[in-house]
Amino acid sequence: MDQKLDFRFSIPRAPVGPLVALSNHEAEKVLLKKLDESKADPTQALWQLAQFYKLSKQHEKALERLRQLMALLPDPEKQAECVLTMGQAMEQVGDYAAAVRYYKEALVLEPTGTFTWYFINNNLGFSLNTLGQFAEGETYCRKAMGIDPKRSNAHKNLGIALVGQGRYQDAAGCFVVATQANAADPRALGLLQDLLKQHPELEFEFQGALECCHNGVS
Repeated sequence: MDQKLDFRFSIPRAPVGPLVALSNHEAEKVLLKKLDESKADPTQALWQLAQFYKLSKQHEKALERLRQLMALLPDPEKQAECVLTMGQAMEQVGDYAAAVRYYKEALVLEPTGTFTWYFINNNLGFSLNTLGQFAEGETYCRKAMGIDPKRSNAHKNLGIALVGQGRYQDAAGCFVVATQANAADPRALGLLQDLLKQHPELEFEFQGALECCHNGVS
């Protein structure tokens, strides 16, 4: 693999407006007050509160608010976003079996939004990989790649699924593509390095790509 490689970078946008530092307790009070003031239509306030609880790793509270929100959402698209977030909350506590259940529940809702549909499949593949169910994980990673081939996540997770099935050459190629897709995320490069150390028979084929990935990330 000695062809020239191109790399893309995906960097989150900086927030707009002034930044105010709040403790978790203060932020929770602000969001609860906003929820109390939004009784006519609490959906946005519930969503913000659930996201806060998820990000602050208060997962039971996050699930409670997401369940309340689900009851108010008639749109399957929004319901799928909600169930996706439930799965992400379960990932954060390491309950991947529960995450798989939520992601499969979200699949049934058949959302049409590219972002939601992509991450349901990608995260389901990742969670199945973590449970050692690599063949099934591969299926969902490939579905995610078909939805949005420019995102890096599914390429990386497909590589993990292939490593789990002993398909090391194909896995290395996936890690290279994942690094190209988002050189701001070094995780796929780390996986490629580990794979080549464990399987030196691949070094000749991928040494040039590894050096290009190093340069792209740095």
